[in-house]
Formats: sequence, structure tokens, C-alpha cells
Amino acid sequence: MLAAACLLAGAAMPLYAQNPPAGGGTTVTAEPAQPAPTDAQPAAPTQETPVIPDAIPVPPQPVSKLQELIDTKVAKFVSRKPEQEAVQAFYRAHDYKPLWSANGTALPKAAAAIEHLQNVRSEGLDPGDYPTPNMSKDTSKPMSEDEAAAADLKLTAAVLTYARQASSGRVSFTRVSGAILYPSHALEPGKVLEQLAAAGDVEPVLASFEPQQPGYKALKAELARLLVSPQAAEETPFKGKHGSAEAPSRDIVGTVIANLERWRWLPRDLGDAYVMVNIPDFTLAVVNNGAQVWQTRIVAGKPGTAATPLLSETMKYLTLNPTWNVPPSIIRNEYLPALERDPDALERVGLKVERNHDGSIRIYQPPGDDNALGHIRFNFPNPFLVYQHDTPTKALFARESRAFSHGCMRVQNPDKYAEVLLSISQPNEGYSAARIKSMYGGDEKTIKLQRFIPVHIAYQTAFVDKPGHLALRSDVYGLDAALLKLMRGPERAVADVPIPRSYTSSSKPVMARLPTRPATEDTANSGWGNNSGWNSGWGGQRWSDDNASVRSYASTPYRRRPVDRAVGDW
Repeated sequence: MLAAACLLAGAAMPLYAQNPPAGGGTTVTAEPAQPAPTDAQPAAPTQETPVIPDAIPVPPQPVSKLQELIDTKVAKFVSRKPEQEAVQAFYRAHDYKPLWSANGTALPKAAAAIEHLQNVRSEGLDPGDYPTPNMSKDTSKPMSEDEAAAADLKLTAAVLTYARQASSGRVSFTRVSGAILYPSHALEPGKVLEQLAAAGDVEPVLASFEPQQPGYKALKAELARLLVSPQAAEETPFKGKHGSAEAPSRDIVGTVIANLERWRWLPRDLGDAYVMVNIPDFTLAVVNNGAQVWQTRIVAGKPGTAATPLLSETMKYLTLNPTWNVPPSIIRNEYLPALERDPDALERVGLKVERNHDGSIRIYQPPGDDNALGHIRFNFPNPFLVYQHDTPTKALFARESRAFSHGCMRVQNPDKYAEVLLSISQPNEGYSAARIKSMYGGDEKTIKLQRFIPVHIAYQTAFVDKPGHLALRSDVYGLDAALLKLMRGPERAVADVPIPRSYTSSSKPVMARLPTRPATEDTANSGWGNNSGWNSGWGGQRWSDDNASVRSYASTPYRRRPVDRAVGDW
């Protein structure tokens, strides 16, 4: 019993607490006691979640007054959406740092920009269109944050407006006439702001937005002279309709301003070699590497709907012995009414009539000495379907005022013109005026220019001539008057906003029925179709009802002479 009790007692003791038996006897190891079974599972060891102290709150950064204005009131300062977006992106990228001031004081670039904008009258612009802020330059009297923010945005807006109008025009040419089409060269407002931000001196940057052509700069200098000395206008000779020197009752300062404005419409890069046509001067000049290498007289379009359009396109090829395909506008407004009076009218002047596959009418004149285009045509594809060409009638070149054509330009010396162009385009092929003439006669021939040459048709009623004098010409198309009205009238606030124009109407095919001659007439070789009668027209309408102009021959009894003149007028 005692042994058992001892065993039980020993079993109850921890093993490391039991003393080994003395004398080296055998040690009996007792099995550890098993815990009583239980349904509960032992708890999994837990990991203690560290306690993170509460983060210290960061107070929101205050929004600057400039950022507040840009984010909420930019439209109050900048009117156009693209410029608003450019302003927001620019200031955001620069952490809303003012462009024109620091610590409430105007930077030197602000003073330079304001001075430039206040002196744009010499460019033919109105300083009132570019309002500038009053910005303190006194460090002891800085502007408040509100004042500095508003001043920064106001000056930025003024500079962007100036950059746009100085480069592309105070007036959109679309508001002046539908017969003007120049390529767009609008500045990107974001790039304008980056240029100004990077510049130590903003004056050269602002001056770079103006046209850089020598013709513009010379005319700008003349305007400055006239503004300083108004009596200088009275001393300026004027070549009127008949080429005589007159003392015109015209606004010479306004004329110069209108011409400076039209320079802004032209492309910035006229080309290393290009053709420049001046409608009021009735001349065509070829320029190569900055120097005029040749000039000749031209006949231009009559005022009104036949006016020669103003454009910039690219001359790509010459056509020798051309066929004259009469433009749809002339077919519709002049030839069909004439044919209605006399079915033989066009045949008598060498014109042919046929129907195209789409049912439209084609009227054309085959190559020959009497062809309205002469022996050569100069092609620069454009929406107005105009080109330059020779003419069999040379007498009009002797006149000073030469607005007689339907819109195309007749060239006085086309053989030499071709030689000059080809000497620039392909100088190694040996084209001369004599060689060009030797190719006249026979079928059409095409000479493709290996180097395309830009053609700019301009309207310069004021320009500086070779001796350096201001030259004035008649406003033959009334474009000076129309332009100045927009610059000075009630529409001036929106004058630089383009309006939609359609430039494809002149190429619309003429759909009409060809006449049926009386049975007593010989129709075997007439070229006319067998339709249901002269006046039945297309779709039951008379031909002259389709957009006939006030100059339509349907308004007067037919005479042979007008058709002859119509061919010659081309």
C-alpha cells in the first residue's frame, strides 16, 4: 500500500523534481498521466494585433486665388473654348504659378507684353481689342493675391487673342467672300503660352506671331509713316482704273490696314519658289529663293460672280494644246440660255456639245489656234476650277485695268512663263520658250512638274514697289470696303469667327436635256440627242431656270455676238 502510494505520489510530481534512487538501482519510469478526454479542442495560439496609433491628419492645402479663378471662372477672362482648355492645362502643369508676376509684383516680361499690345496700331490692329491690366512694378506696394491672379489671367487672355489675330487675321476671310480660300495656319494656344513662359524677353516672341514676309514688313513700315505723318497720304500716287495718277478720295490708311490684314491670311511659308498673282495690279510674278525672277501681265476675272478667287494651291503640271472644258457655271448661266435661242450658236464658235455617262452635259472646245485657252494651260487643281492659260486674243494686255475674264487668269507671255517654271522644276531638261512653242499643235500633251510650285493669288491694293514707294491700286472687287466694314462695324466682335462656306458649287454637273431640232433640219451630224423637245428641259423645267444669273443670255434676245464674247472672255 505504501509502495503504491509512493508510486502514485511520484507520478504526481514533475519528472525533473524526482531524485534518482540511491545505489544505482533500476529506475522505473512512470508514464505521464493522460489528460481526461474532453470534447473541447485546444485553443489555437493567438497573435496579438499591434496597436497603431491614429495617423496625424494633414490639413488640406489652401487653393491659390489663381487656381480658384482658373478652375471656376476662366470663361470670364478667356472667351474661346480651345484657349480656355489651353490656359487650364498650362497653369496646371506649372503648379498654378503666375506667368506675369511674382510675390504680387509684375515681372519684366509683363511690362514688355503690355507695351507691345498697346502699340499694335502700327500692325493695323486696334489696341482696344487686347485690354491689359494695371500691374504694380513697385515691390513696396505689391498687388494683393486677388489682384495678381486676375491680372495674370487678363494679360494671358489678351496675349492669346493677339497671337491668334496677328497670325491668322483680325477678320476671318470667310466673312468677306465665298471666293477666298487659304489654308489654315492657326497657332496652338498651349504652345504660345509655353513660348512666353520660356522666353526671357517676350518681345521677339510676340513679334514672331506677325507675318514675316518682306512685303508685309515693308507695308507695315509705310503704315507707321502714315500714322506719324498724315499728310504723307496726300503725297502717295494712286493708279486708278485707267492707270492715271489721281488724288483719290479714299482712306489710304484704311487701304493699308486692309492689305496688312490680307497678308495674315496667306500661308506663313510661301515656298522657296512660288508664283504670286496680284489681282488689282493685274500682274503675275515668279519668285525663287527670295528674289523675283520674272513678271508678266495678266487678265483677271470680272467683278461680281466672275471674280478671280483668292487662294493658295500647288501647280503640278502644264497642258499643251489643251481642250477647253467649259465650266458648269458658264454652261448653266450663259451657254444653255444662248442655245435656247439658237441651237447652232456654239457650233459657230467651235464648241462641241455631248452628254456624259451620268446624263450631264459637256461642252468643250478642241485644241487649236482659236481655242479659248490658247496653246498652253497651267494647272493648280482647286475647288474653284480656275487656272492660268494662254489666249488667242492679246489686245486686252495693252490696257491698264484688265478685269475681263470669267475667273481664270490669262497670261501675256505664256511661253516664257513655262520656261521659267520648268527651269525651276526640272532645270536639266532644257526647256526654253522656243522649245515650248515647237510643241504647239496636235493633240494634248502634259508636262508634269518634278518639283511642285505653290501659286498664291492675292489681292494687294497697297504694296511697296521695287523703288521702295507705297503703290496704290483700285479696289476692283470691293474687298477693301468689305473688309474695313467688318473691322470697324458692329460685327467686329465676331469678325474673326469663321462662317461655313461651300467651295464645291461651281463643279456641280449640269443636268439638262439636249435640244431636238425641227424635222426639216439636218440632224445627222449635229451632236444633239433625240429628246422630247427644246423647252421640255430636265425634269420638265426650262434650262435657264437652273440658277441662272442676272447676266444670263436668256434675259435678252439671242445675238451671235454675246456667245463669241463669252468664248473670248474666258
